[in-house]
Amino acid sequence: MTVYVETDFLLALAKDTDWLRRSAEDALKEYNVETASFSYLELLLARERYEFDSVPLVANLLELVPVRNEEEKQVVLKAVNYYDGGMTPFDAFHAATAETRGMDVLSSEKDYEEIQVERLPLEPTDEK
Repeated sequence: MTVYVETDFLLALAKDTDWLRRSAEDALKEYNVETASFSYLELLLARERYEFDSVPLVANLLELVPVRNEEEKQVVLKAVNYYDGGMTPFDAFHAATAETRGMDVLSSEKDYEEIQVERLPLEPTDEK
């Protein structure tokens, strides 16, 4: 049976000590598990509190706790790399989603100009 898990499951596996770790490990043996990309976004938000090395952690967790499809997996992997490169977790996921979908980003966020995503300026220009 496939069950959906959320961020507390990921954290239980990611942290060295967690009161839910044994239950999560047992669940991996009993069920096929799946989560959504935003669970990995939430994991990045928790990174500073728990001091994870996000790139290898997420790559390993994606093998144990996959997302729905290959496109979603690519979003997560790209987002973690963008985050590791200095983007905020939310901007990293927006950039990864746009890139994976082959779309430009309409935004005022200048960080997109440093990566493989084309940014269309949202801010007003002097040109009329």
